[in-house]
Amino acid sequence: MKPALILFSGLPGSGKTTLARLVAQRLHAPLLAKDRIQRVLRDYVPAATGIDGYHLILDLAAEQLALELSVVLDAVFTLDGFRQVARDIATQNDAAFFPIYCYCSDEALWRERVSRRVQYVPGWKPVGWEAVERLRQHFQPWDQGETLFVDAACSVEANLARVLDRIGEPRVARQNQ
Repeated sequence: MKPALILFSGLPGSGKTTLARLVAQRLHAPLLAKDRIQRVLRDYVPAATGIDGYHLILDLAAEQLALELSVVLDAVFTLDGFRQVARDIATQNDAAFFPIYCYCSDEALWRERVSRRVQYVPGWKPVGWEAVERLRQHFQPWDQGETLFVDAACSVEANLARVLDRIGEPRVARQNQ
């Protein structure tokens, strides 16, 4: 079975990092989380921008796929252009592409999730609701066709099952060998 690029996208508080970590763990696949990479990048290159972080995780993803390893990406992916680059990288490396868009249909729950987010990356402060609102204004919609839409109002277990069903349980078994 060919490797896969599994891309988790969504606004802060949508559950993408939780699911991305669980899927990476289940597949024994590298997890490339933009927040973590961006924080390290800014430590060494203070002028680095968010766009630089996207370029870096996409380049690292291409490297993993070239080694025939599946890879999990975790980032907001506000702009469709970066999503297209990820799709192209998968195609160029003969890898499956699984875009997953995480959202929360219950705005009260979403606000609560944003307010209680913990700092999982040292030195990286979680954003507040105001920043989420600003990001939402610029978020370009996902193509409904190939994208799996995952609602954080559902349980993590149910969402994980949907994601694993989409990427295929045989892929999970193969990566674990």
